[in-house]
Amino acid sequence: MIRTLDDITRLAKEKGPKKLAVLAPEDGEFMEAVKKSQQMGYIEPVLIGNQEMMQRVADEVEFDISNVEKIFEADRQAIANLGTAMLFAGDVDMSSKGQIPTSFIYRSIIKEESKAGTGRTISVITLWEIPELDHFMAFTDTGANIYPDYKAKVAVLKNAIFLFHVLGYASPRISVLSGQREIGGTLASYEDGRSLQKAAASGELGECEIIEATSFFEFFVGKGRQLADYEEIDIKKLPEILLVPSLDTGNILCKLDFFLNVKRRSLVMTSKGPVLIPSRADFCDSIMGEIAMGVVVADRIKGVV
Repeated sequence: MIRTLDDITRLAKEKGPKKLAVLAPEDGEFMEAVKKSQQMGYIEPVLIGNQEMMQRVADEVEFDISNVEKIFEADRQAIANLGTAMLFAGDVDMSSKGQIPTSFIYRSIIKEESKAGTGRTISVITLWEIPELDHFMAFTDTGANIYPDYKAKVAVLKNAIFLFHVLGYASPRISVLSGQREIGGTLASYEDGRSLQKAAASGELGECEIIEATSFFEFFVGKGRQLADYEEIDIKKLPEILLVPSLDTGNILCKLDFFLNVKRRSLVMTSKGPVLIPSRADFCDSIMGEIAMGVVVADRIKGVV
């Protein structure tokens, strides 16, 4: 079971290089990450983007791209379409967002999944490494489904469960996050959580366990208990997967890494391999870590998808 980012780094060195379609690597931090990831043996990059801009930032970070495969394209949707089509055709092992709006990439993935006849729902899985925790924790969906209904939540959970199975977690624990209220009726997110528990118990979601707790307080204390009853919090009670009720909830929570002692990695699991979704605000080291994660996931899903 892969528990830490150190495990990911070690495996990425062993299993690379993988071919990576890089969508619009047109800023210094991202181009630097591509350069260093190639030097580490993680990837063989295919740079897709504006010729002048890519060359300018490559010069800025002293990256000789003369022998790197390049496809010149200025239109943002065309860039996303090219890279995603390469992934679905098997020409690359994975793709990654550079300086391009994520919506273009989602549109391309939906198009390719439709052509492939998979009917797969797109969702973003954001992994956290927490130093005190002996496993990864993930938020989903943090980037695609704005207010997922029950059907969408089933698909979102299946994507996350598949990723954790790939990482070696036989039966990941899941919490369906929700608020609760005593008047005005039960929240839809809470009702969905109860229905998802039944689906998990019946085996509909694959090997996993959905726990009763729906909030961070309940993870550590349980229902009907007081925090004062406990001398310290056991961080190991955090489940592997946290299903959020809405995109804005997930996006806000997962990016608290900017303030906390945690590290974040995000990706989309398509039917043909991982698509990396680094944040526009991420620095080189974080982007490199995301690329390493993609290498390991791409290697492990060979023969599975």
